[in-house]
Amino acid sequence: MVQAQPQPSCRLATGLTPLSPFAETATAVEQWEDLDSKIVLKLDSLIGDSTLEHKLATFGDIVYQTSLETFGAKQLQSKGPPKRSRRQCEMDKLRKQKRSLKKQMKAANSEEKKGLQEIWQHLEARHSALSRAESARKKRSQKRKNQERFLRDPFQFARQLFQQPKSGTLAVSREELEAHLKKSYSDNNRELPLEETAGLIWPAAPGIKFNNKPPNLQEVVAVVNKARAKSNPGPNGVPYLLYKRCPNVLKRLHKILRSAWNNIKVSKKWMTAEGVYIPKEQNSKEINQFCPISLLNVEGKIFFSVMATRLTKYLTENGYINTSVQKGGIPGVSCCLEHATMIWEAIQRAKLQELNLDVVWLDLANAYGSVPHGMIQLALKMYHVPEDIQVMLDDYFSGSV
Repeated sequence: MVQAQPQPSCRLATGLTPLSPFAETATAVEQWEDLDSKIVLKLDSLIGDSTLEHKLATFGDIVYQTSLETFGAKQLQSKGPPKRSRRQCEMDKLRKQKRSLKKQMKAANSEEKKGLQEIWQHLEARHSALSRAESARKKRSQKRKNQERFLRDPFQFARQLFQQPKSGTLAVSREELEAHLKKSYSDNNRELPLEETAGLIWPAAPGIKFNNKPPNLQEVVAVVNKARAKSNPGPNGVPYLLYKRCPNVLKRLHKILRSAWNNIKVSKKWMTAEGVYIPKEQNSKEINQFCPISLLNVEGKIFFSVMATRLTKYLTENGYINTSVQKGGIPGVSCCLEHATMIWEAIQRAKLQELNLDVVWLDLANAYGSVPHGMIQLALKMYHVPEDIQVMLDDYFSGSV
């Protein structure tokens, strides 16, 4: 069982980042080209004649180490308190003066209180004027930030408007976390054959065969280009950004991925993930109050992204998927929009015809842990997926649970 670590990322935990965030300038392009050539030389010298397992296991580590030697480590500094403006500093000073005057007024006689009261009213008027100005400034600043966030990503901005506040830190021991992972994602009956299911219909042989050739360079480049440059890296610290900017390194990776496909080999490094636990509600502490996200190495994600794209194309071209029912995971189909439209039309029809409408929402609380793992292999066999693909997927899932 590969254990997910309870920290956000190895790079974040140690305060190191593999690459400096270069701007898109002529100097930056030269720096990326220089890094590209250095990594290629290091790869050719260290893993040129080694075994495939050694190449798969050390490729990402060599890329990261070479980047670290070239640019050094960047210490992530924790954010300190925000700088205060002159207006805010003056407001702080006025608060202290008002508190001091209140103490003096309690101990003063009637004549002194009258003078102190006039001074306090003057300070209060000044403080109120500054507070109104500061409030107006904050509103303008918040409005500008909201406009920028909306223009940058309208969908994400709209989602955050309806999200409940979330906070908290995971407070469980390592033993409790590992026990939870094993219980949630393991299948003790994995090796037992599944019982026959009545009425299970096996689809006919495909008219279009599965493309079982090794990944070509265009497919690998397409996966890398589609990925977000800001995606967090996996345990080896290498992000998609490096492969976007270093084409020769990507070509070396492509050759190794081809060898892995030809030899039906899945690296153990591709099965290791770092766990990030995001709170689902305020003041979250227990494991069931967090949503886990696994950060996997980019190299394995590229390999299986090519396989997933081919598998989707194979199933859709042969009509194995009923797209009138199945919307999720279908290229070019917005499943949320499609389903929302269908539900809206059903509601409107029920209103016009004055009918009752029953809506049933089904969701698996633990999809991978509650469904027998043997169903994955059974489904692959039913739809005539090549045996090589079945073996690689079985190795991958068996090493991740």
